[in-house]
Amino acid sequence: MSLWEKLRKGLSESLQTAQDKTSEYTKIGRIKIDILGLKKEIEENFLELGGKVYHFVTHEKNYNLKKNKEIEQIIVRIKELEGELEAYEQEIKKIREEDGLDVK
Repeated sequence: MSLWEKLRKGLSESLQTAQDKTSEYTKIGRIKIDILGLKKEIEENFLELGGKVYHFVTHEKNYNLKKNKEIEQIIVRIKELEGELEAYEQEIKKIREEDGLDVK
């Protein structure tokens, strides 16, 4: 193999490695954007939950928060979103472990 062929092969391999790493960083970046959206949605649900709890505590004489369907639905939704959030975080961890990436 000539010097030129070795150089060409080395550059080609380096370029492929760079493309692979860039692809992985892009995947992680997209997941992080999804995580930010989920965190915002969780926060909005907590705000709504707090507002409803405040309303029932201050305006209802006989309130039972556990039996209130609206509050129960919000809590269920928050739990679902937290599950999705955990799945995304595990996906990022898996990508990092598989590819040896050190991305925070």
